[in-house]
Amino acid sequence: MNDDKLDLITKLLAKAESTTPEEAEALTEHAERLMLKYGIERARIEEQRSHDGDGYEKVVTEKMLFTGAYARDLRELGAGIAHALGAVRPLYGAPSARDSALPLYLVGCASDVKQAQLLTMSLQVQALVAMRSWWAADRDRYRWSSESDRRRARSGFLRGFGVGAAERIRESRRVIVEESGSGTALVLASRRARVDDAVAAMTTRRTRARDGADAGSFSRGRRSGLQANTGERAVAR
Repeated sequence: MNDDKLDLITKLLAKAESTTPEEAEALTEHAERLMLKYGIERARIEEQRSHDGDGYEKVVTEKMLFTGAYARDLRELGAGIAHALGAVRPLYGAPSARDSALPLYLVGCASDVKQAQLLTMSLQVQALVAMRSWWAADRDRYRWSSESDRRRARSGFLRGFGVGAAERIRESRRVIVEESGSGTALVLASRRARVDDAVAAMTTRRTRARDGADAGSFSRGRRSGLQANTGERAVAR
């Protein structure tokens, strides 16, 4: 993804966060279509150049920090997006001694990591907006619950949203790969193998497994995530 395309995608997503819902949907779909399409095109071009003697794109590691009451949920959303995109490996890190921000390390080719970062930031906004809208409509269902259970419900919604959004991204990517013609899957597998090799050479730390989410809010969040603007309708055009 060159700088011009990255700049266009960034502007589309930024405008989508400050306009009407209808225009935001169209802008986000357009950004998603560009991200997925050019990510795959870049991988194919790079593979061909490697056969001509040029080197592969550098594998990098970038850190994203998540803060606030729902930091763990939003970090899981980012990890799920990276997995769904297929070419980026997400790794959890422990918070530093200076603050409680939760790090997520994204390992992949530089252009793929940038794509994962942009998509994560966009869907974080969508997830929080969707959660607040759901809570405003459904909070009476939890009027007799403790504050801890109410927070767990909101957390469950965000976790469900992340799962749903990742499912949609994964399906969109599958469709684009199929439409890209024979050999694309092998090219992407080769790109992922280089990332896996880089991760294997790293020392990683695993975090403790999380407690279960509130089932009802998780289900509603997952449905909302499935409806998130991840470009699936644009892919079908």
